[in-house]
Amino acid sequence: MTLRELSSLMSAVFVIVGAVWYIYAALRGDKVKPVLASWIILGGTMTLSFATYWTSPKHSLVSNGCNAGSVIACLSILATTFWIHLRDGDALCFSKFQKWCLAFSGLIASFWVALVWGFHGTGIVPNILTQVLMIVGYVVTAKKLWRATKNTESLFAWILIMTGCAIAMYTGIVSSDTLVILYGVRSTVSAATLVWLMRRIERKNRLSAQTTPIVHCVGECLTLLNSTSQK
Repeated sequence: MTLRELSSLMSAVFVIVGAVWYIYAALRGDKVKPVLASWIILGGTMTLSFATYWTSPKHSLVSNGCNAGSVIACLSILATTFWIHLRDGDALCFSKFQKWCLAFSGLIASFWVALVWGFHGTGIVPNILTQVLMIVGYVVTAKKLWRATKNTESLFAWILIMTGCAIAMYTGIVSSDTLVILYGVRSTVSAATLVWLMRRIERKNRLSAQTTPIVHCVGECLTLLNSTSQK
C-alpha cells in the first residue's frame, strides 16, 4: 500500500469513526443535539460533491476517499437526526435563518443540476458550487454554537472529522488533484471553526464557574457591610 492510498484510507476512517461517535452521542440525548437543517444541507451536498468529482478527468476513488467516507457519515447522521425527531415527537420546524439557508442551498443545487446535466459542466465550477453549499451547511451549526451558552455538539467527534479532512489535504497534494485539495482545505477549515466555537463555549463556562463563587462572596460581604452600617 502506497502512502497516498494509506492517507486516503485513514482520512475516510477518521471521518466515519467520528460520525459513529457523533451518532452514539446523539442517540444518548444527554448532550449532543444535531441541527436538522445543517445535516439536510450537508447530506445532500456531500452526495453532489461526490458525484461532481466523477465528472473530473482526473477522478480517482483513492484520491476521493475522504469525500466517499463523508457521504456515508453525513447521510447516516441525517437519518439518525430524523429518527431522533420522530422518536421524541418533535416537530420538524426550522428557524427563519435555517429556512433562508435551506432556500439558498436549494437555489445553488438547482444551478448545479442545470450546469452539470443541462450544460454538461465538469470539473472546477460545479465543485466550487458544492463547496459553497457545504459552507452554508456548516454556517447553520456555527450560528447555533456562536449564540449558545452550552455546547450541544460532540467535540471529540468533530476533532476526528477535522483530522480526517486534514489528512485528505495531504492525499490531494500527493495526487496533484486540485479538486481534492480544495475539498480538503474547505472541510478542514469548516470543521476547525466548529471545534473552535465549541472550545469557546467551554472556556466561557469554566470562567463563569470560577468567577461565580467570587461574585457570591463579594455580594455577601457587601450585604453584611450594608446591614452593619444601617445598625
